[in-house]
Amino acid sequence: MKVCLLESQKMNSKNFTTTLVVSLLIAVSGCSSYEPQTATLEQDAYARVEGLGDLASDEKMFASAFVPGAEPKNRKDYSARGYQVTGQPSIEGDSASVTVKIFGGVVDSAAGDGHSRASTGIKDSQQTWTLQLVDDNWKIKDAPLG
Repeated sequence: MKVCLLESQKMNSKNFTTTLVVSLLIAVSGCSSYEPQTATLEQDAYARVEGLGDLASDEKMFASAFVPGAEPKNRKDYSARGYQVTGQPSIEGDSASVTVKIFGGVVDSAAGDGHSRASTGIKDSQQTWTLQLVDDNWKIKDAPLG
């Protein structure tokens, strides 16, 4: 009888230990799988527009922001401005329209720190730009400066 009681306690101890270990593993690993964050189409469109001033300092990078053949010839004018998407973009299929606030006084960072941030005489404006989805990436199709 004493032997059976000891065997029973050993079994309960093993079951408890196993249950504890499994519970800890579930708690540490979580019950759901990890899913990486992905940018939305709206966020991608914002990034394409708002980063254009930086891209304009390099001819190839500037061209890569546009739908092939839609690149403006006055690249330097784009590098002297800043861009901010205002409101929500209107996305229909592979086309989007965004309202963009365009402001002056931005210094081309590639030119170095010695330049003043004084007014460039460029007036702020607001324009509607169109973007197109090309190979799952937003590209600017039309970007008037105003």
